[in-house]
Amino acid sequence: MPSTPKPVQPPAGKTPDKGPGSGNYGSELDLSLMKNQLEAAKRAEARANQAYKDLLKEHKESQRQLQDVNKRIIEAQKAQRKLDASPAEEFSKLQRKTLRSMGLGMSNRQSFGFAGLTMLLGLVAIIGRVE
Repeated sequence: MPSTPKPVQPPAGKTPDKGPGSGNYGSELDLSLMKNQLEAAKRAEARANQAYKDLLKEHKESQRQLQDVNKRIIEAQKAQRKLDASPAEEFSKLQRKTLRSMGLGMSNRQSFGFAGLTMLLGLVAIIGRVE
């Protein structure tokens, strides 16, 4: 009976032949392919991390802009509440403030009293002229 040939073992301290004729050739190609895939995965991870950082920076900038817009909206709403009064009311408030600052502020009752006196004086003047 013929005996099966045994694989040749390399001498101690030497690495086996990795050429196409050796039994380890296919696994060596697989290892090289896996290394290339690992490098490609690392590059893809680096790109993904950079894209994430860019998106995070853009998100923070958008949040800051949104806060600025919210502040402007709130300020505009406050200004709108202040301007709800008509121009005549605003003018009246301004007159009252001016008179009070000069020490001439008066109540509505006093104002109507002076208006009545003024009309009476006007009527007396008209009647006095006619006669």
